[in-house]
Amino acid sequence: IQRDTFKSKADAHYKTKNFREAIAAYTDAISVDDQSHILYSNRSAAYLSNNEKSKALRDAQKCVELKVDWHKGHNRLGSALFSLGRCNEARKAYLESLRLQPEGSNPVASKGLADVRAFEQRRVDRERRQREAVVMEGSACDDGDGVSVKEKKECAPMNVSSASPKDEEDDLLGDFFTSVDDNKLKEEKLKREEIPDVVEGDSSKIKKENADLGTAKDQINRLILTSNHQWKNLNPFYVLDISHTASEDEVARRYKALSLLLHPDKCKEERARDAFEEVRKANSQLSDESKRKHVCDLIKTAMKKGQKEFDQERKRKNGIGLKMEENLESFQRKKVMKVFADIELKRREIEQRKRKHEQREREQEDAEAEKLKKEHEFEMNWKSGNRLSNRMGNWRDFQGKSKRRK
Repeated sequence: IQRDTFKSKADAHYKTKNFREAIAAYTDAISVDDQSHILYSNRSAAYLSNNEKSKALRDAQKCVELKVDWHKGHNRLGSALFSLGRCNEARKAYLESLRLQPEGSNPVASKGLADVRAFEQRRVDRERRQREAVVMEGSACDDGDGVSVKEKKECAPMNVSSASPKDEEDDLLGDFFTSVDDNKLKEEKLKREEIPDVVEGDSSKIKKENADLGTAKDQINRLILTSNHQWKNLNPFYVLDISHTASEDEVARRYKALSLLLHPDKCKEERARDAFEEVRKANSQLSDESKRKHVCDLIKTAMKKGQKEFDQERKRKNGIGLKMEENLESFQRKKVMKVFADIELKRREIEQRKRKHEQREREQEDAEAEKLKKEHEFEMNWKSGNRLSNRMGNWRDFQGKSKRRK
């Protein structure tokens, strides 16, 4: 009965958009019954309406934990995740809701899924513009391999540089460049990926490609052991050692040829598994039509930029000491590598800024929770120590004395 009283009071506050009072009343109800998934769901909605996103997420997760087969809990979880910019997780929550409750009778999940897709499309468009801007900005001073010395120091693996805090929270770069994160999620599932089947008609072509690729050791050296390989391997066409103008069939044959050469079931060379993982990830990226198009657009733009810089350098030196084809290829190769490095740099910076933002938010919420706990303890101690009744008695005595003086 007491729980229902608190809940009714909270529902009334929520309807009048008095979210703080609603949260307080839902909290009182939960203190009476902490196993009610509906209470956590409602408080999550109140938190979200009050712009307390992380708290909304925690309550939504608790709701789903208590009632995993309740579609509304997954809707609540999707809303909280989407508010934090975690689109992939929000999509999964909405899809799970639709699985539990079909689309016709689940408009909240349908709308949430549509909102996620629209947001992601806007993000893709924005990131495409960002990538184009990166290309046009020109390259910083480098030491001959297309990546600036500053970038190597700041973005060496496992040593990401600190980023300046910004007022607005950026989302992780999506589309092709966040496929690195998607690939990590798939790694366990594909850890023992089978060697691709070779179609009989392709057999001779793949044998020829194997001959062109050299030995497994050559490919391992190229993909894993050369300097700056982590930057070079950002370009999936470089990983497959094939031109960006190659057809889908040519990419597929090259992947099969490299798989036959490097798959750990076939190759016993040290680091073969690492090299094969690079090949597998590159093929996964290029198998997605939109990601492949973005990569090709990036490379084409970078090559035009390399051509322009080469022409400027040739003009400055009057052609003296420049071997035309060799140097043009070198300029373009460095420019392409620089573009991929700049975008990876940006991705890491945004990722770190997002982690810092989430950490600050958690710290603020923990501090607020600790403050509320101390206030509650103080109030309980005050009541249990009879201080309240004593103080009221003192106040009545004071009033009595005042009347007698009059």
